[in-house]
Amino acid sequence: MAESVQIAAFEGGQLSVYGAGERRGEAVLALPLGRLLVKMVRVPAESRDDPVAVATPVLQALSPYPDEPLTVGCEAVREDAQGLVVLAAALPESATDDLAEALDAAKLNVTRVDARALGTLRDMWREIAPEGATAVRRLVLIQEPDDLALFVLDREEPSAVRALSPACDLTRELMLSLLEAEDFGGAKNLDEIVLVGDIAADGLESFAPVRRLAPPPADAVAGLVQRAQEPGTLDALPASWREVLDETRFKAKLVRSLAVAGAVWALILLVLFGVPVVYGFLTNHQKALSAEHAKKYREVKEMRDKVELMQKYSDHSRGVLEILKAVSDRLPAGVELGSWNFRRGESVKFSGEADEAAEVYGLKDALIATEAFADVVLTGPSAGKGGRQRFDIECKFETEEE
Repeated sequence: MAESVQIAAFEGGQLSVYGAGERRGEAVLALPLGRLLVKMVRVPAESRDDPVAVATPVLQALSPYPDEPLTVGCEAVREDAQGLVVLAAALPESATDDLAEALDAAKLNVTRVDARALGTLRDMWREIAPEGATAVRRLVLIQEPDDLALFVLDREEPSAVRALSPACDLTRELMLSLLEAEDFGGAKNLDEIVLVGDIAADGLESFAPVRRLAPPPADAVAGLVQRAQEPGTLDALPASWREVLDETRFKAKLVRSLAVAGAVWALILLVLFGVPVVYGFLTNHQKALSAEHAKKYREVKEMRDKVELMQKYSDHSRGVLEILKAVSDRLPAGVELGSWNFRRGESVKFSGEADEAAEVYGLKDALIATEAFADVVLTGPSAGKGGRQRFDIECKFETEEE
């Protein structure tokens, strides 16, 4: 078995890992056929470049989770002038909780998803279809821990692929499978039935001669390894799992890059520590200069704050009496003030009533003309009781930017 691919087979609710891959923590996941949605699909010649677009609605109709988008993988089994015949498969993510738990416990990321039965077909092909065999159509049943994998093969090409429950009516299911194969691959006689494993053959002899084969060992995964190394083989890896794989690989690459950067930084530190005396002297000198500068800065700042405080309280041009006089001198005859709120250095707010709205606007214009205020904001006027015009004015000593 090639050492470059690691296989993780999930069977009977257990995850078994075979081989060692080139990347640690990555493996090809081999699933029983019953865990996948599988269907043979014809792709017209005009759609041969995008078989997934043709196969996706077919599998979506089979999915038990119709609202969940599927990531469909296709493997071409025949190509002719009419188009392609592909084996399409998908893994519904809503049915993978047990898979995710097992993979997390094993600390594995999945690089691709394949069907275990397809690997078994590859491993046992010489026994299933020996050289010189004349059978045109044969039915192959492979025993798996969870179900039975059924293939109807026309020569080397499948015409029907299904997963059967061990408790099903096998005769009925074989009849349905043959009808599906006839609809897909045309009418042909069934030449033989090949049973791989301990499968009851009651009633099967009525369809065709039955031939039994011993199943391969549990660790026989050479067929899966070969399929993983060949381009164009089936891959039912869900899109979200692909995103997790890409993210994990990116993080691993980032860790390696940081390790290299850390080694370079350590080398730089060694060079720096080679001249500790000069480095320490320069550092202490700069610290002393910074401390002296900070001390002088604090002294200047304290003195400036004191000067500004003295200027603020010695300047009476914006005192409450001066501002009250400035406003009173400009009150029109029909305006009466009702409230007054003065905040030194910030603003003065007052409200009042006027006989006419024009008197209020005149007061505002007069206050602006004084140039004592950086901004004058008028709210109103609005009609109040008795037809009087109510208003509010805020005069700001500084603009918002200041």
